[in-house]
Amino acid sequence: MEHPARNLLTGTLTKYLLLLVNIVIGIFLMPFTMRHLGTAEYGLWMLAASMTAYLQLLDLGYGNGLVRQVTQADARGDDEAVNEILSTFLVVYIAIAVIAVAAIGVLAVGVIPRFPNLSAAEIDTARWVLILIGARLALAFPMSVFGAITAARQRFALTGSIAIAVALAQAAATYLVLRSGDGLVTMVAVTSAIGVLSYVPYAWAAKRTFPGLRLSPFRFSARQVREVTAFSMYLFLISISIHVGTNADNLIIGAYLGTTSVAVYTVALRLADYQRQLCGQFTGLLFPVLVRFHEREDVAALRVALIDGTRIALALVTGITLCLMAFARPLVELWMGPSFVDSILPLYVLAVLGIVAVAQGPAGNILLAAGRQRLVAYASLVDISANVALSVLLVTRYGLTGVALGTAVPYVLLNVGIIMPVAARLAGVPARAFAAEVCVPALVGSIPPLLLAAYFRWFMSAGSLVAVIAQGAAVGLLYLLTFCAVGLRSADRARYLNSVWRHRIGGARPTAALW
Repeated sequence: MEHPARNLLTGTLTKYLLLLVNIVIGIFLMPFTMRHLGTAEYGLWMLAASMTAYLQLLDLGYGNGLVRQVTQADARGDDEAVNEILSTFLVVYIAIAVIAVAAIGVLAVGVIPRFPNLSAAEIDTARWVLILIGARLALAFPMSVFGAITAARQRFALTGSIAIAVALAQAAATYLVLRSGDGLVTMVAVTSAIGVLSYVPYAWAAKRTFPGLRLSPFRFSARQVREVTAFSMYLFLISISIHVGTNADNLIIGAYLGTTSVAVYTVALRLADYQRQLCGQFTGLLFPVLVRFHEREDVAALRVALIDGTRIALALVTGITLCLMAFARPLVELWMGPSFVDSILPLYVLAVLGIVAVAQGPAGNILLAAGRQRLVAYASLVDISANVALSVLLVTRYGLTGVALGTAVPYVLLNVGIIMPVAARLAGVPARAFAAEVCVPALVGSIPPLLLAAYFRWFMSAGSLVAVIAQGAAVGLLYLLTFCAVGLRSADRARYLNSVWRHRIGGARPTAALW
């Protein structure tokens, strides 16, 4: 906790390793699993999984609210309050788990048998899969109290390492079960069992992180429930907005343009999602760090976290976006085929949205840490309302690009015009100075890579997907070098190098002369 930069660095590296592991597992296991199960059983699995996905909304936004409350108490050194909060929400989450189990029972008994085009055998299989997945999900609710204390104490690398081990174990189990000839129910049972067993190391990590952990139902406090609920209800509204926003575009396109257009737009959505995943791992860890700074009333630390966090996030997403937009056409044509070229213009629009989505991460976290959750929630509701209205207005005239614009324009305006300036004011940074501090390095660093990308596109057209990836990697590497060597000021460059060297290598501090 005394080294937030180190915690963020090691946690971010661990999250990227987890992302890489999941991508590699997905590339290998998806075709393997579909081949062994068959498309019908694979689709049955996805159907059952999608039914349980919405049960996650039963969290009611308590996840981040619990982390915030625990972090505030821990920053005060109040171990008794930490135990009271965790014990209280162990009881709350057990009640939510009971509701989740009841909902799963309703789905298994009342919904699955009435689902169209399922045979009797498929109904029986779907019920078992639903029950197995749902049971693990229900158990995850009370177990989340352990994650709250490890997050509050910034043990990101420890929990990330456990997640990597669990992902590898589940992948190996899936391969061995299917390889031995067993079917869907056995596979889900084994992987769910591994998921349940994984709560043991997560609980151990919580105890190691906070040796004074003492959970008891007798520590239940209605006051703690009220305090966390007052914060979390707004996070719940944000979660609903995200769920609605995730599906709104496809629903509008399906209604106005047909299912073929939905498939084309999905390509743009998938690539834009990869853009945000590759760049958003860092900002996802900032919340408990910023809560601790705010609880200590350390405005200087908040200011540094906002500027450095936004600058780094913007640098990452600018480099990825530059590569994505420069090579969008050959990438889509070689990956999906010429029939998907209509996804390119929407991809450009969604890529711009992605830049803002990643860059505003630190600002949004500062607002939540400072108790400005109402502003974030209301902005989310205005965003999704404007998204739907504008997308419906533009879809008939501009097609897929109109829907993408309807999604991007409200989001960009709200975040650039409201969320980021308010966060800058809370951190004591004038809005113009903040914009200059975070934007100039990324813009300056983009000039040489843009010239290289133009050279590749005009004079060295790629004929294969591997060649496109290689050219994109070259552009990305040049961007990284020019961002560090030219975009950053020498003082900032030396400070970042010192931090990386000290926390990952140890000992001596390099200077700007290394450049």
